[in-house]
Amino acid sequence: MFRKKDIPKSIDFLKPVTRPDDIWANAYEWMFQVGKYMLIVVELVALGVFVARFVADEKNNDLTRNINDQVAILSGGSWQQNSITYENIQNLMGDVYRIGQNQKINSVAINEIRDGVPYGLEVKNFSFNNKRISLNLQTTDFKAFKDYESAIKNNPNYENVTFNTTKNDEVFDIRVSFVISGTNG
Repeated sequence: MFRKKDIPKSIDFLKPVTRPDDIWANAYEWMFQVGKYMLIVVELVALGVFVARFVADEKNNDLTRNINDQVAILSGGSWQQNSITYENIQNLMGDVYRIGQNQKINSVAINEIRDGVPYGLEVKNFSFNNKRISLNLQTTDFKAFKDYESAIKNNPNYENVTFNTTKNDEVFDIRVSFVISGTNG
Protein backbone atom coordinates (compact mmCIF):
# COMPACT_ATOMS: atom_id res chain seq x y z
CA MET A 1 0.00 0.00 0.00
CA PHE A 2 2.69 2.51 0.97
CA ARG A 3 5.38 1.90 -1.47
CA LYS A 4 8.34 4.02 -2.06
CA LYS A 5 8.77 5.31 -5.50
CA ASP A 6 10.83 3.19 -7.63
CA ILE A 7 14.13 4.71 -8.27
CA PRO A 8 14.43 5.51 -11.94
CA LYS A 9 17.10 3.73 -13.83
CA SER A 10 19.85 6.05 -14.76
CA ILE A 11 22.81 5.76 -17.01
CA ASP A 12 24.59 8.68 -15.43
CA PHE A 13 27.18 7.26 -13.10
CA LEU A 14 28.25 10.57 -11.72
CA LYS A 15 25.00 11.51 -9.92
CA PRO A 16 23.24 8.83 -8.04
CA VAL A 17 19.44 9.21 -8.36
CA THR A 18 17.97 8.40 -5.00
CA ARG A 19 15.17 9.63 -2.91
CA PRO A 20 16.37 11.98 -0.15
CA ASP A 21 16.12 10.58 3.35
CA ASP A 22 16.69 13.89 5.13
CA ILE A 23 13.65 15.76 6.61
CA TRP A 24 14.92 19.10 5.37
CA ALA A 25 15.36 17.76 1.93
CA ASN A 26 11.80 16.33 1.96
CA ALA A 27 10.43 19.68 3.21
CA TYR A 28 12.36 21.50 0.52
CA GLU A 29 11.00 19.18 -2.15
CA TRP A 30 7.42 19.47 -0.81
CA MET A 31 7.68 23.28 -0.66
CA PHE A 32 8.64 23.54 -4.29
CA GLN A 33 6.28 20.83 -5.52
CA VAL A 34 3.01 21.37 -3.50
CA GLY A 35 3.58 24.48 -1.38
CA LYS A 36 4.02 26.83 -4.30
CA TYR A 37 0.50 26.01 -5.54
CA MET A 38 -0.95 26.52 -2.06
CA LEU A 39 0.85 29.85 -1.81
CA ILE A 40 -0.58 30.95 -5.17
CA VAL A 41 -4.11 29.95 -4.06
CA VAL A 42 -3.77 31.87 -0.77
CA GLU A 43 -2.48 34.94 -2.62
CA LEU A 44 -5.41 34.76 -5.06
CA VAL A 45 -7.89 34.50 -2.17
CA ALA A 46 -6.24 37.47 -0.39
CA LEU A 47 -6.30 39.50 -3.60
CA GLY A 48 -10.01 38.64 -4.11
CA VAL A 49 -10.84 39.71 -0.55
CA PHE A 50 -8.86 42.92 -1.04
CA VAL A 51 -10.78 43.77 -4.24
CA ALA A 52 -14.12 42.82 -2.61
CA ARG A 53 -13.28 45.13 0.29
CA PHE A 54 -12.67 48.03 -2.11
CA VAL A 55 -16.02 47.38 -3.81
CA ALA A 56 -17.88 47.15 -0.48
CA ASP A 57 -16.22 50.34 0.82
CA GLU A 58 -17.18 52.22 -2.34
CA LYS A 59 -20.83 51.12 -1.99
CA ASN A 60 -20.77 52.10 1.70
CA ASN A 61 -19.29 55.51 0.88
CA ASP A 62 -21.98 56.08 -1.79
CA LEU A 63 -24.75 55.16 0.67
CA THR A 64 -23.25 57.36 3.38
CA ARG A 65 -22.97 60.26 0.94
CA ASN A 66 -26.61 59.81 -0.15
CA ILE A 67 -27.81 59.64 3.46
CA ASN A 68 -25.80 62.74 4.41
CA ASP A 69 -27.22 64.63 1.41
CA GLN A 70 -30.78 63.71 2.37
CA VAL A 71 -30.17 64.64 6.02
CA ALA A 72 -28.77 68.00 4.89
CA ILE A 73 -31.87 68.63 2.77
CA LEU A 74 -34.27 67.62 5.54
CA SER A 75 -32.46 69.56 8.23
CA GLY A 76 -32.54 72.74 6.16
CA GLY A 77 -34.46 75.68 7.62
CA SER A 78 -37.59 75.57 5.49
CA TRP A 79 -38.12 71.80 5.64
CA GLN A 80 -37.59 71.72 9.37
CA GLN A 81 -39.82 74.73 9.97
CA ASN A 82 -42.54 73.34 7.70
CA SER A 83 -42.39 70.03 9.56
CA ILE A 84 -42.75 71.77 12.92
CA THR A 85 -45.60 73.92 11.60
CA TYR A 86 -47.40 70.88 10.18
CA GLU A 87 -46.99 68.96 13.44
CA ASN A 88 -48.33 71.93 15.45
CA ILE A 89 -51.33 72.25 13.12
CA GLN A 90 -52.05 68.53 13.49
CA ASN A 91 -51.90 68.83 17.30
CA LEU A 92 -54.13 71.90 17.22
CA MET A 93 -56.70 70.17 15.00
CA GLY A 94 -56.72 67.19 17.36
CA ASP A 95 -57.23 69.48 20.35
CA VAL A 96 -60.03 71.34 18.59
CA TYR A 97 -61.74 68.05 17.74
CA ARG A 98 -61.48 66.76 21.34
CA ILE A 99 -62.75 70.04 22.79
CA GLY A 100 -65.54 70.24 20.23
CA GLN A 101 -66.86 66.83 21.25
CA ASN A 102 -67.63 67.93 24.82
CA GLN A 103 -68.24 71.66 24.49
CA LYS A 104 -71.43 73.45 23.67
CA ILE A 105 -71.17 75.74 20.66
CA ASN A 106 -72.05 79.32 21.67
CA SER A 107 -71.02 81.10 18.51
CA VAL A 108 -74.59 81.62 17.29
CA ALA A 109 -75.64 83.39 20.50
CA ILE A 110 -72.45 85.48 20.65
CA ASN A 111 -72.81 86.44 16.99
CA GLU A 112 -76.41 87.51 17.58
CA ILE A 113 -75.37 89.72 20.53
CA ARG A 114 -72.43 91.23 18.69
CA ASP A 115 -74.47 91.93 15.57
CA GLY A 116 -77.28 93.42 17.70
CA VAL A 117 -75.09 96.31 18.89
CA PRO A 118 -76.13 99.36 16.81
CA TYR A 119 -73.73 101.36 14.69
CA GLY A 120 -73.52 104.33 17.03
CA LEU A 121 -72.26 102.25 20.00
CA GLU A 122 -68.58 101.29 20.25
CA VAL A 123 -67.82 97.97 22.01
CA LYS A 124 -64.85 98.39 24.36
CA ASN A 125 -65.07 95.08 26.20
CA PHE A 126 -67.07 91.90 25.69
CA SER A 127 -67.13 88.87 28.01
CA PHE A 128 -69.11 85.67 27.98
CA ASN A 129 -69.09 83.32 30.93
CA ASN A 130 -71.61 80.56 31.57
CA LYS A 131 -74.43 82.28 29.63
CA ARG A 132 -73.67 85.61 31.33
CA ILE A 133 -72.84 88.46 28.97
CA SER A 134 -71.06 91.66 30.01
CA LEU A 135 -70.49 94.55 27.61
CA ASN A 136 -68.68 97.85 28.06
CA LEU A 137 -69.83 100.36 25.46
CA GLN A 138 -69.13 103.99 24.61
CA THR A 139 -71.24 106.38 22.56
CA THR A 140 -71.99 110.01 21.93
CA ASP A 141 -75.38 109.16 20.43
CA PHE A 142 -77.88 109.03 23.31
CA LYS A 143 -80.73 107.90 21.02
CA ALA A 144 -78.76 104.83 19.79
CA PHE A 145 -78.07 103.94 23.41
CA LYS A 146 -81.76 104.20 24.41
CA ASP A 147 -82.84 102.15 21.36
CA TYR A 148 -80.33 99.43 22.26
CA GLU A 149 -81.44 99.45 25.90
CA SER A 150 -85.10 98.97 24.99
CA ALA A 151 -84.24 96.26 22.45
CA ILE A 152 -82.26 94.25 25.02
CA LYS A 153 -84.82 94.67 27.81
CA ASN A 154 -87.70 93.65 25.53
CA ASN A 155 -85.92 90.59 24.09
CA PRO A 156 -87.42 87.40 25.64
CA ASN A 157 -84.10 85.55 25.15
CA TYR A 158 -82.32 87.72 27.75
CA GLU A 159 -82.94 87.79 31.52
CA ASN A 160 -81.65 89.92 34.40
CA VAL A 161 -80.74 92.83 32.13
CA THR A 162 -78.92 95.67 33.91
CA PHE A 163 -77.55 98.93 32.51
CA ASN A 164 -75.10 101.24 34.30
CA THR A 165 -74.36 104.55 32.62
CA THR A 166 -71.86 107.29 33.34
CA LYS A 167 -71.28 110.45 31.32
CA ASN A 168 -67.89 112.09 30.78
CA ASP A 169 -68.21 115.31 28.79
CA GLU A 170 -70.09 114.20 25.65
CA VAL A 171 -69.27 110.47 25.93
CA PHE A 172 -71.54 107.93 27.62
CA ASP A 173 -69.81 104.93 29.25
CA ILE A 174 -72.29 102.06 29.43
CA ARG A 175 -72.01 98.73 31.22
CA VAL A 176 -74.55 96.13 30.16
CA SER A 177 -75.02 92.79 31.86
CA PHE A 178 -77.56 90.04 31.16
CA VAL A 179 -78.06 86.28 31.08
CA ILE A 180 -79.01 84.32 27.98
CA SER A 181 -82.18 82.31 28.67
CA GLY A 182 -82.28 78.57 28.04
CA THR A 183 -84.20 78.85 24.76
CA ASN A 184 -81.47 80.79 22.97
CA GLY A 185 -78.19 79.42 24.23
